[in-house]
Amino acid sequence: MSNQIQVEHNSTAVIDVLQQIADKMDDLTPAMQEAAATLEDAAEQAFSDERAPTGEPWEALSDNYLKQNPKRVGGQILQVSAGGLAASIESDYGDTWASIGSNKVYAAIHQFGGTPEMPAGPRNIPARPYLGLDSQSENDLLEILGGFLLD
Repeated sequence: MSNQIQVEHNSTAVIDVLQQIADKMDDLTPAMQEAAATLEDAAEQAFSDERAPTGEPWEALSDNYLKQNPKRVGGQILQVSAGGLAASIESDYGDTWASIGSNKVYAAIHQFGGTPEMPAGPRNIPARPYLGLDSQSENDLLEILGGFLLD
């Protein structure tokens, strides 16, 4: 993919900077690698804080669930174990993209919550978002991209 900028201006310095930015947009891999790490850090922070990336606290475990799972009383809302959801978070990146996700089959229900058409147990699971960006992470991404393009 080739980028082209057409500018009607007498300043060769401005035109040179704009062309350098356009050239860098063909391969953003270093910036996307940093962006992917930022996304992963934001997810780790969500698990640590037990809050959505927006800052909203996760809903506590239900009394019924705690009665059925007494060892979970006083523990973390979503378990952070070696084989659990938090440990499954992985980021990836390419020349023009960055992504984050989990390979766990139950990851989506924790991110989005149950739906009415699901069986009784899963249908009642509240959303406990862990993927996304808070305002600080969003600013970090803007700094990463701006720094890469303008460096």
